[in-house]
Amino acid sequence: MTQAYTTKQVIDHRYNKLLTGLAEAQKVFGVEPDDLVAFKNTEQNNARRQLLRVEKQAIRDKELNQKSEQNYINSIRDLVQDSILEKMQERLDDEDDIFFKVLGFDENLPELLDMLSVKASTISKLEPVAGEVSWLYEDLIKMVNMPKYRRTDAKGKVVAVDSLRVALSFLGIENLKLVVPSLAFRRWIPQITDPYPEIKSRLWETAIGTAMSCKAIASISKVDEGHAFAMGMFHDIGKIIVTRLYFRLFDEQQREALIEAHNERKREEHAALSKITPDSDFLIKLMDRFAAPISAQLIAKMGFKRLFIANAVDEYAREVSVKKMSPMGKVLYQGIAYNRYRMLKGNKLIEMEEAKAYLMQCQLPKGALSLLKTTDIRSLNISVDED
Repeated sequence: MTQAYTTKQVIDHRYNKLLTGLAEAQKVFGVEPDDLVAFKNTEQNNARRQLLRVEKQAIRDKELNQKSEQNYINSIRDLVQDSILEKMQERLDDEDDIFFKVLGFDENLPELLDMLSVKASTISKLEPVAGEVSWLYEDLIKMVNMPKYRRTDAKGKVVAVDSLRVALSFLGIENLKLVVPSLAFRRWIPQITDPYPEIKSRLWETAIGTAMSCKAIASISKVDEGHAFAMGMFHDIGKIIVTRLYFRLFDEQQREALIEAHNERKREEHAALSKITPDSDFLIKLMDRFAAPISAQLIAKMGFKRLFIANAVDEYAREVSVKKMSPMGKVLYQGIAYNRYRMLKGNKLIEMEEAKAYLMQCQLPKGALSLLKTTDIRSLNISVDED
């Protein structure tokens, strides 16, 4: 095992912890939250230390009891997790269920994205296809009427856009190549992920950051930038599936177990079940096991005819060596790695030497790092014609 591969494992695990929350990642990295550090230096904490010395034996007994209780709770949690894993495997075997019901995929989206990938596309050709995507009209209208995109007439009055054709024309083909995949992904992100509310924003940060990184790298690697962007945006839909299913299944399995314990008058078990919550480590294990293969499976199911991204996502899922990847596969691998580095760096979760080793192993093309450093990978950066 090379040092670069070891570094990759460490960094990827730290990134996965960041998905569930900054505090989770800081624990892995060895950083203490500011409020905990502040508490350690207060008179209140000094008094607490004195109290511990006075009541050491009593607290030790209490801790032993708590440890015994926690061990029992953990054993109940493990049983629930085993049940969740079994149910998740069953659900994942039903491709249509996870595609249409869990993800909420619109079957008309691939045709629209294929049309956007063709150089000869026009707004008049796009309009009828775009109109068949159930959510697109509402989302586009909302977007183009946002303050930063609003137009005004000669008298300074805001000109509201209320037709699909005008919205499409306002954005233009090149912008739509970025906007449509982005709007689709936003709709798929799970909205309730308590007790880890950061997952929603981290999934979006990952998608937009990887998409923009892939687009930038594609410009140097001489592959289609629009394809690279969509690939980066969609590459993590497997994580969305796993996340959505995990929280649903946790609620279902906990509720069923509570009812059973109540009916059978198992008070200790009922009390323990009431105390368990979704577990970030278990969610990460599920992601590591299922997410990448599901992404490849579902992107293949989308059946794109002109948006050539399925093979690259499949290569990444199969962990093909970067040296043996196709040009588009390399762009995806590199875009994912660079975005993870930027996310960790932005949260002070990566050392300089780690970063160098991590970026070296992904073999970025010459000039890519310089370009990426000056690229805003956190927004679409679309520009519209003011005329």
